[in-house]
Amino acid sequence: MKTVDIYIDTSIKGPRRRDGWWTYIIAMETGSGTADAGDTGKAEDTTENQATLIALEIALKRLNRPCRLILHMECEYVGNALLNGWPEQWKWNGWMTAKNKPVSDAEKWRSIQELLNAHDFDVVIKEPHTYREWMKTKLKEKENK
Repeated sequence: MKTVDIYIDTSIKGPRRRDGWWTYIIAMETGSGTADAGDTGKAEDTTENQATLIALEIALKRLNRPCRLILHMECEYVGNALLNGWPEQWKWNGWMTAKNKPVSDAEKWRSIQELLNAHDFDVVIKEPHTYREWMKTKLKEKENK
């Protein structure tokens, strides 16, 4: 099973809703080096969590076979939710939280959970990586246009 790294970042930080940008990079080792691909998009009236979910869902849809995934992200909430298996718990609770409230962004979480079912994955939160500075620069450029 091939190992694939997905790197995600957003220009939006925290829970305040605003317009901003998300970006992702998919990278994997090939026989001749590293192959990478990615995308950047704008999210309007959204939060860091939502922008991260958008980028993650789009990146996962690009994968065409089961992989060993390492998801690198800055968003602690999304990362910890995945690490702790919250989407699976929410599914069993009818997409309700432990406090019996509807899960925010349930449709995105449902889609991401289905997409992740084909893969083994781990999550790395807020750790330096090869693409970090490039991604931050790209997001700043988008914000300043």
